Amino acid sequence: MQRFGAARWLAITGVLALVVVVTVLAWAAYQHANPDAPRGEAQPVPTFSPGVQTRAPTATPTASTVDPAQARMLAIGSEVWWRATTGSCSGPAPVVERSYDQGATWTDVTPAYLGIAQVQTLEAFSGRDAELVGATAGCEPQALRTYTRGEFWDSYPDVLAASRYVDPRDAGSVQLPSGPVPAPCPAAFGLHASGDVVALVCDGRAWSWSGEQWALLAPERALAVAVDGSDILVAHHADDCAGIAIVRLAADPSGVASAVGCAAGTDASGSVAIAARGDGVVAWIGDALVGIP
Repeated sequence: MQRFGAARWLAITGVLALVVVVTVLAWAAYQHANPDAPRGEAQPVPTFSPGVQTRAPTATPTASTVDPAQARMLAIGSEVWWRATTGSCSGPAPVVERSYDQGATWTDVTPAYLGIAQVQTLEAFSGRDAELVGATAGCEPQALRTYTRGEFWDSYPDVLAASRYVDPRDAGSVQLPSGPVPAPCPAAFGLHASGDVVALVCDGRAWSWSGEQWALLAPERALAVAVDGSDILVAHHADDCAGIAIVRLAADPSGVASAVGCAAGTDASGSVAIAARGDGVVAWIGDALVGIP
């Protein structure tokens, strides 16, 4: 009996030893197939709250938000001031106004009786008189002049032939006396020209015509341009101006620029028109005319 009991315990001990060996081998195999991740490299799984998103930084916009059909024009004569909205051949009608008191009051002198459907340029060619390039209801370009301070307007085909303007039928084309040239973008507006200087706004930037090609002017977020002798005036948004900033640039290749001033506190969200007056600038912003500086 003792020998039988000893044999039984030896058998049990052997079985237990075998179980231990199998367990150790199985654990080693598992560790080989599934090694621990090195410390310091594991990252927690990110969690997100429903409806909450992280937005990438927004770049400062450079494109103009001006609707070309609502673009404005301002022209200053020594006795009469003029202003207009562009309008559209297929949309809102243009409005042309005259002021005898430097913009304190305005009178509507739109030549609607001539079928005017759009105004592309507006200039004071004398102290009292003005001319414009626009389009009839059929969107055919025409040039009109008034010698009666806006009471009556007449068509002048010879003036049209000598004019520079954005084609009312295609805002991506600029008409010059020598023929049409492509604009710098598909929706140009606000063209001003005097002598050899031609400037306009395209995609939130100001451009000038060199005689062979368009040259990009420095200010970004441009809203309007004007020509003063051989200089170009640009109204634009600027980080250091809480309103509309005005800069003067030489139209020659040097492009030398100088700040005119800032119309602080003005509504910079809509259309703007500017015109030179002496050494300063008058800006039509919102419902007001602002002198800068």
